[in-house]
Amino acid sequence: MDYLKFTKFLKNDFETSNNKFKSIGFYRSDLILIFIWFFVLEKHYSKSSYSLEELINDIPKKFASRPTIFKFIDKAFKKRYLDKIKNPRDKRKFNLKPSKITIDEFEKWAKGFSGF
Repeated sequence: MDYLKFTKFLKNDFETSNNKFKSIGFYRSDLILIFIWFFVLEKHYSKSSYSLEELINDIPKKFASRPTIFKFIDKAFKKRYLDKIKNPRDKRKFNLKPSKITIDEFEKWAKGFSGF
């Protein structure tokens, strides 16, 4: 692998993708949002349901408190980058999934990495 080329590619990606793909820029703006983004997308592509509680438990406690995680989830929900779906078995609980915008932008953005 050409590490210099890859480093330049990543640098350019950070400079351009955050403006080109608004959801990518949003999720990459904070470490907690990156965790949320990766965990939710991973569950989406593995076709698994993912509850709010599971997400909170998956994010390492050393990075964020429960209220902080809720704050970031709420921000993503308000921007329409995350969807909350009532759990069919327990109406008090919610499952999370990436919104169509998040999925579409992620898939377009990820195509840029196909040469690596």
